[in-house]
Amino acid sequence: MDRRHRPRVTAKVMFYALLDVAGTLILASGLMWLARQQTLFIPDFPSSTTTAVLTVAAGFALMLWSVAGILRELSRQRPADDVGS
Repeated sequence: MDRRHRPRVTAKVMFYALLDVAGTLILASGLMWLARQQTLFIPDFPSSTTTAVLTVAAGFALMLWSVAGILRELSRQRPADDVGS
């Protein structure tokens, strides 16, 4: 019988989701500077093209790491019966 299990949102999943949001904001801040030379939230950050590129890279890395963490946590919740199917 095909029963689908809904994944539980645990504290770790929520933590990784918040890190993903932070990474998105960091990425957007760097991209805003590269596109318009304007800051997004924090005045004078980033203040140069170099810091904007580093901000974009850091935001992308944080997003990638947090999504991997979410997927890892959700895969641990998978029942043992469904692993082989």
